[in-house]
Amino acid sequence: MYSILFGKRLVALYVCVPVMLLFSIIGSKSYATESLPPLTLERAAQRLVQQHPQLQVLDWRLKAATEQLQVAALNPGYELALGAENLLGTGELSGVKSLELSVALSSVLELGNKRQTRTATASAEQALLLAQRQANSLDLLGELTQRFISVLTLQQKLQLASEAVAISEQALQLVGQRVQGGGAPEAELLRARVAVRQAQLQQGLLQAELASGKLALASLWGAQHADFSVVSGDLFQLTDSTDFQLLYQRVLTTPQLEVFAATARLQQAQLAQLHSQSVADVSWQLGVMRSQENRDFAVVAGVSVPLFSQSRNQVAVKVALAENEAQRITQQDELLQLRARLYQAWQMHRYSTMAVRDLQREILPLLQQALTQTEDAYLRGRYSYTDWLSARQALQEAQLQLLDAASTALSNQALLEQLTGLPLAASANTNHSFPQPFSSAATSAAGSLP
Repeated sequence: MYSILFGKRLVALYVCVPVMLLFSIIGSKSYATESLPPLTLERAAQRLVQQHPQLQVLDWRLKAATEQLQVAALNPGYELALGAENLLGTGELSGVKSLELSVALSSVLELGNKRQTRTATASAEQALLLAQRQANSLDLLGELTQRFISVLTLQQKLQLASEAVAISEQALQLVGQRVQGGGAPEAELLRARVAVRQAQLQQGLLQAELASGKLALASLWGAQHADFSVVSGDLFQLTDSTDFQLLYQRVLTTPQLEVFAATARLQQAQLAQLHSQSVADVSWQLGVMRSQENRDFAVVAGVSVPLFSQSRNQVAVKVALAENEAQRITQQDELLQLRARLYQAWQMHRYSTMAVRDLQREILPLLQQALTQTEDAYLRGRYSYTDWLSARQALQEAQLQLLDAASTALSNQALLEQLTGLPLAASANTNHSFPQPFSSAATSAAGSLP
């Protein structure tokens, strides 16, 4: 008989810092035989957020951007200049008798709102890093969810393979009894032995794939080995997807689109900064000079202004405008690809969910009934071992098909929730009014993650 593990439903939650939407598969009874505890998706996500190197790098870049913002807000500094003229010359200028000493303070008077535009650019860079951090967090959590579901699927397949081994061994005993009693030819016993060995090989293959999948999952938080026994979850708690247009409207408020908007704001700030540089700054100097020859003092002052700075800066402005237009076209293309990805996940989720229900309600019960009748007929001598084996294989293939369909449906359900930032159940009940899980407060919290 086919058996699966039932647990609590797939739910969405927010990790406290940053407030990120997770797709949490919680609960289910444990069938672990090892000493290590089962791993939930919620716990795996917490470990990833705390330990993934990519997020740590962004945290340090955010700290650097904060310091850069403070530097950008500073006014131009001052310079102190000490000068000496007519020193150690020849003739009338020999020695220090004609020495002239000067002390001057100099700085730059910024024009064209350079300080304001510089500060705006640094602030836009910081906002872009915050948006990228949220988007990268969701991408990593999405990858974590997919690997988690893969491991969960392999666990179920391994359980099914173990049951197949046990069933084939029992069948081998029954066939052996029939052969000894003269009710079946020797060839059937050979086929039964081959079936046992094939089931054992499939079991070993799944054990290897499961070990690799667990290591791939653990590597997301920097572990060198799988520090958990099994993952805990339910493949069959699926949610119906809502209208595609509702999902797409939700995509327009997610961190990925905020990255696009933050990039555009940064480009506008950089362009404004370039325009401000077309206005030349005024350098000034003010000090005093003392003549050693007649012991007199005098005030020293100076002003300098660069020439033709506006015409020189026009080339840089044109380059920036061209780059901005290229970036705008790139973002439009990325948005189209994002929409296509959302549509593909939506279609696959709908089909796979329907396939799961059909397999559970119609196909598997019929195949189970057919196997029971075929097994009974074989024991009565009415069917051959080949008929019994075919019925058994048909049921096992349908069971694997059910697991694959459930895994595909759950993976695409998680992808839809990742792309929209909202659980599918919540999306279906919004009536075009979407909550805002990625608020400004959440964005600020995202940057403070250790």
